[in-house]
Amino acid sequence: MLTQRITRRVFIGASVYIVSAPLFATIFNKAIEIHRVVDSGQFFDEHALTVLTDVAEIMIPKTETPGATDANVAAVLDGLMMTWAGSKTKQQYISVIEQIQEVAKSTYQADYIQLPLQQRELLITELDKTAFANKNTSLSASYRHLKEMIFHVYYSSEEANPDFVLIPGGYRGDITKSELQAIKTRGYL
Repeated sequence: MLTQRITRRVFIGASVYIVSAPLFATIFNKAIEIHRVVDSGQFFDEHALTVLTDVAEIMIPKTETPGATDANVAAVLDGLMMTWAGSKTKQQYISVIEQIQEVAKSTYQADYIQLPLQQRELLITELDKTAFANKNTSLSASYRHLKEMIFHVYYSSEEANPDFVLIPGGYRGDITKSELQAIKTRGYL
């Protein structure tokens, strides 16, 4: 694991969490186009982190804008498991990773991280369709929650949203009517 750490702002409901997450060392397998994480994180093992990294990158690939890997989404999710997640959420995330693995084995008779990129993309695309079409299964609920968090972490990242300001300006409890009007004119209210 690299010793450099990233600090990420992540917004959960109305709360703000600052998550310090390690940058994970990976080995890129050109044959199947996957970044294999080589060390365990704070919560997830290297296999789970590899799956998370890949699933997040399939959901938010790098184009002319940064992808989920560029925003270190899996590392932040790993950090959130230690700082934010309760036992139910932790189990839900472990379960969805195991279920993705089971779907890979039943569909392709191979471990998820051994599948070529095209098969992994197809698996996640089909899982996505199924999860939103049939919302009554545990896999569906867990997958939708994971997807929501992946996008949440990504759009909270400095890579995806470098100009974000949580609270523009300082707090001023008493303002005049003209100051309020000026704020409204600027579009803040």
